[in-house]
Amino acid sequence: MNIKQLKYFCKVVQCGSISAAANDLALAPPAVSMLIAAFEKELNGTLFDRSSRPLKLTKLGEFIYQRAPEIIFDIEKLEHDALNYVNARSASLSICFVRSLMFNLIPETIKRHLEMNSHMQFTLKEVLSEYQVPYLQDQSFDIGFSRLMYSDEHPTPELCKELILVDPLIAAVPRNHYLTRKRFITLRDFCSSPFIIYPCDPKSDYASCIFGKFDELGIHPAISHRVVEIHTALALVGAGLGVTLVGASTVENNRQDVVFLPIEDFKCLSYIYALYNPRNTNPNIRAFIDEMKQRVC
Repeated sequence: MNIKQLKYFCKVVQCGSISAAANDLALAPPAVSMLIAAFEKELNGTLFDRSSRPLKLTKLGEFIYQRAPEIIFDIEKLEHDALNYVNARSASLSICFVRSLMFNLIPETIKRHLEMNSHMQFTLKEVLSEYQVPYLQDQSFDIGFSRLMYSDEHPTPELCKELILVDPLIAAVPRNHYLTRKRFITLRDFCSSPFIIYPCDPKSDYASCIFGKFDELGIHPAISHRVVEIHTALALVGAGLGVTLVGASTVENNRQDVVFLPIEDFKCLSYIYALYNPRNTNPNIRAFIDEMKQRVC
């Protein structure tokens, strides 16, 4: 039994004859008659009393017809819903990200992606690197963009990890700060000013990694503020309340009241990775990651 047999059977019932049903279906009557006969053979019984005009249903025919229209409706609805799901899935992408990537990397990649795929729908959520894994494991989000402090760091073997960019940390100082008049700055110069640290979160290892590197060099800056995210840290820098470190990728399109400078004797790298679930079948994952890689080339 298949949906085609059910549809032809119901059409014959509704039209009262095979010839009328064939006319509605734009088919030759013998074709409809053969399909009904094949259906009856599968059921090992007759569906119509062919001695009557219009055709009358047999007991078996009545039994089938009681349920056939509902079954046809359910199958067609399932097919329609499945197509809508596939189309929606192929036209959407959900991304969780660390806030530092919203200065230019993610917005510019989305902009370029929309130029080629104007129908795309994006769902975006700011999530610290340390909190992204569950969202990607259960596929609440398709891609996570994280900033990790070690190249061999892997949040979980269940996820795929692709390097997008090696992003060196640089100094962010107020525009009127004396360091902006120097040809180059040293770490000791930099850390002589109050230091603003972020993100202030118990799960984040960013701050501990930075201070670990300071300790290795015998530098111990005075912390003036601990804030949750990079935008607040840079706002405080712009207000002249201290200095901080940011990835070099954040410089473009950033604040006008902050100057970004490399520190000559402090080479600290961060690593921007794309994370995704290998079981996630969204075709836009690969396309978006490749687009971002082209953006940073």
